[in-house]
Amino acid sequence: MSEATDILDRLAIVMAHPDDEVLWACSALKAAEKIILVYGDRPNEPAFNEGRRASMAEFPLPTLDWLALPEVGVFDSASWPEVRETDYGLYPHRALRILDHFNPEAYRATFGKLTDALRPRFAGIRNVIAHGPWGEYGHEDHVQVFRVVERLAAEMGFRLWVPAYVAQKSEALMLRNLRFFGRPTPPMPIDAALAAEITDLYKRTNTWTFSDTYVWPKSERFLPFIAGGAPPGDRADPADVHHIVFPADHDAWRKFLPWRREAARKVLSWINGRRFG
Repeated sequence: MSEATDILDRLAIVMAHPDDEVLWACSALKAAEKIILVYGDRPNEPAFNEGRRASMAEFPLPTLDWLALPEVGVFDSASWPEVRETDYGLYPHRALRILDHFNPEAYRATFGKLTDALRPRFAGIRNVIAHGPWGEYGHEDHVQVFRVVERLAAEMGFRLWVPAYVAQKSEALMLRNLRFFGRPTPPMPIDAALAAEITDLYKRTNTWTFSDTYVWPKSERFLPFIAGGAPPGDRADPADVHHIVFPADHDAWRKFLPWRREAARKVLSWINGRRFG
C-alpha cells in the first residue's frame, strides 16, 4: 500500500474553520470518513453566523461533522514570525489584538473542550489530517487544533498528518517544527470541481474567509507527524512544503493597522526569538 493510499485508510479530517477543509485538504475530502469542522458563530456578527449555518446545512458531502464552537478572535495576536509556543497553541498577546471578539481565556479553554469533543469522534480512526503546528499561513486557531490532535494521537494511536503548506509569515515556525515530520506523501491531485463547488457555496453565503482570487495548486502533499522526531535521513525538507502564493488583494487591510501594534509585534517577536529560538 503506497503512502498516498495509506493516508486515506479510515481517515478523519479536522480543520478549524469552515473553508479550511477545501483550502488545505481538498485532495482527501471525498475519501474521508469524517470531515470535522470546529468553529461556528462569531460574537456580534449575526449576518455572518446565519451564512455559516446555511453553508454547513448545504455542504455537499454527507461526512461533515460541524462542532460549531464559538470563535475566540485570537488571529494574528501571536508575535509572528517568532512566536511563543504553548501546550494549548500559541501565546496570544493582548497588545496585538485586532479583532473585537479577542478572548485569550476562551482560546485556552477551547483546548480542553475540543479535546473532549474529538476523542469519541476518533474511535476506530486510523489516520487524521489536521492543521500543522505552524498553522499553514499562520493562524493561532489552526495551531491549537494541531496541539489537540497531537495529544489525542499519543493517547489513541492513530497516525497524524498535516498539510504541506506554508507562508512567509509562518515559515520560521515551520522550520522550528519540521524535525517532527517525515517525508511527504506523493502528490495528491486537487479535486478542482469539488473545490469550485464548496468555494462557491461559501462565497454565496458570504462566509468565504480567504482571498477571492486564490488559485489552488494542481496537487498537494501531507507530512506524517513523528512524535519523537524523524530520523535525519527520513525527515521532511523545507523544499517539501508548498509556499502559498497570495494574490495581490490578500491582507491589504494590514497597511491600515496602527503603527503601535506593529511596533509591539516586532518587539515581542524579537523577545520570543531570543527566548525560544
